[in-house]
Amino acid sequence: MRGPIFLDTAGWFAAINHKDPGHQRAADSYTQWLAHERRRLVTTNLIVAEMHVLLARRLGVAAGVAFLDGVYADPLHEVVFADRDLEREAVDRWLRPFADQTFSLTDAVSFEVMRRRRLRQAFTFDQHFRVAGFETVPG
Repeated sequence: MRGPIFLDTAGWFAAINHKDPGHQRAADSYTQWLAHERRRLVTTNLIVAEMHVLLARRLGVAAGVAFLDGVYADPLHEVVFADRDLEREAVDRWLRPFADQTFSLTDAVSFEVMRRRRLRQAFTFDQHFRVAGFETVPG
């Protein structure tokens, strides 16, 4: 089994949303990692919350709840819960030094989780991950 990948909203939602311009590439990657490689996919509860609201608003409340059920039932999806210490470290390490960027708190927490876990790859189309020094997949 290859190493874990961090799941960001931009890549994950593209994999699910058939109308997204990056859908096919994202869906192919996501399917490959889950079905064939059985890779661990790491994310945060902040990303899960973003995904839930996007799905509930665009596809309906039932789709949002089904998404939550699926994520928390699948052992390949690991959800890291942001606590006060993680958020403070994210602010100090990522928001203050990158004040010229428009990183969100969710971005900063994601970067900090990736740093702590020594994850190099993020499943995203969000270029903020590249600015922070991480590799983005599918591209």
